[in-house]
Amino acid sequence: GYCYRMLGSAFEADDAVQETMVRAWRNLDSFEGRSALRSWLYRIATNVCLDMLRGRQRRARAMDIGGPHTTDSFRGDTLAEQAWMTPIPDARVLPVDGDPAELAAERETIR
Repeated sequence: GYCYRMLGSAFEADDAVQETMVRAWRNLDSFEGRSALRSWLYRIATNVCLDMLRGRQRRARAMDIGGPHTTDSFRGDTLAEQAWMTPIPDARVLPVDGDPAELAAERETIR
């Protein structure tokens, strides 16, 4: 659960837990016992997750790996760098006059 919350991926969390246990096993002789074993393992897990997050920035993503594209194969307008979706105004999808209880129920079903 802890590694999953840091990484957001179940597969990467499994790898992180395994790497945490390997590092703990290798460095068990350096555990001094001044803190609980649990907090020592959490610290190792935190470092493993942070290392994995840093590694994501260096690693090529699948969309970066593809070959070159020609302009002939592209059709359509280009999108802005960041496209934001905004909610539809109520006036466009709900009747202007109506029972307030029905309007409230319709708002809940639309969103």
